[in-house]
Amino acid sequence: MSRINPIAYTAESQDSFFRESDWLFLPELDSSVLIVLRTEQFGTEELTRLGSFLSKEEIAKSRRFRFYQDRTSYIVVHGLLRWILGRHLGIPPKSVEFTYGLSGKPSITGYSSKMFFNLSHSSGVSVLAFDPEHEIGADVEKIAEDFEYEPIIDMFFTRKERQYIQILKELSRRRFYELWTRKEAFLKATGTGITKDLSVEVLEEKINGNALMGNPDARMEFLFKSMMYDKKFMITIAMNSDHGKICVFVPGNDTNKLVIHEA
Repeated sequence: MSRINPIAYTAESQDSFFRESDWLFLPELDSSVLIVLRTEQFGTEELTRLGSFLSKEEIAKSRRFRFYQDRTSYIVVHGLLRWILGRHLGIPPKSVEFTYGLSGKPSITGYSSKMFFNLSHSSGVSVLAFDPEHEIGADVEKIAEDFEYEPIIDMFFTRKERQYIQILKELSRRRFYELWTRKEAFLKATGTGITKDLSVEVLEEKINGNALMGNPDARMEFLFKSMMYDKKFMITIAMNSDHGKICVFVPGNDTNKLVIHEA
């Protein structure tokens, strides 16, 4: 499995991020960026602030979640998404307007600055991925030791993919999640969503996305970057292969301020 080689950033190396507040330090978006978050890191004050950025529709949706962890994860990641995009666009976070594709993928249009982004949640861990130039997809999944994944392999994986997963029993579960997150990240990057075709083969680390999605004359290559987080979560990014580099940030709680640590 490929490993991401993150570029180290510290809070001190960042410009002020919305200068009226120093409660949160985050990277500039002048390159591909992945942010990994744990919901439990955020206290009541942070949740209240992030929640104040949400639209009426987002607030209503957050209240429909049955479990507290799911509700707070939604508030954190969507509030933070608005905070980051607001800074990038130079407007208040609450003023950021999204448009949605056929599969429900959000984007920002009608602004002088562009930014491609994607997000994913799993069991209290959320990821946000950004790219200033190209489409990007992200997926995080908790590796469940009691999950029976064999039926899914038979339904959605190609013969080569099944062989890759099953040839080494001690690595089978990890390899299943590696390829599963590749499929989801790729389909999210292309804007088709998981309703398209999960049987698309993602065994190679670099694939021609357009050819796989039915447009063989176009060239839009995607590169997969996978990493393990906390030994229990598989994270995969599907990104344009022109540069293949991504900066990874894992905010940690340090004297009640979230700062950036190297992944």
